[in-house]
Amino acid sequence: MAPAPRPGPSNFTLSEQWLLMAATVFVCGFLGYVVYDAVMATATEMLQRLLVISPLILIISVHWLSSGRQFSIPIPGSEPGAIHRAGGSPWGVAFVLLLLVFLISHQPSLLGLVF
Repeated sequence: MAPAPRPGPSNFTLSEQWLLMAATVFVCGFLGYVVYDAVMATATEMLQRLLVISPLILIISVHWLSSGRQFSIPIPGSEPGAIHRAGGSPWGVAFVLLLLVFLISHQPSLLGLVF
């Protein structure tokens, strides 16, 4: 049986090895950037859609929580007749209005998006 050939010294010079290593790092870095850019574009698009429908989700969740027919979390003042007994300022309405103003003022522009 013949002995296995032993690996000899590399046929590349030191400058060729350095150039090959630099090209490999450059190609890997470029591919990493392309993948990162695609992931960030997808995440931005999904977040934009979530911000657009978030007022609707908020209104539906408040209606669902205040209906009292199905699953109900015991929140002080959440019974159906509590709004008529309330004696303070409407903090919930003020919070919703501030949230809507915040969402409208921070709405992303459509000029910078690439479809």
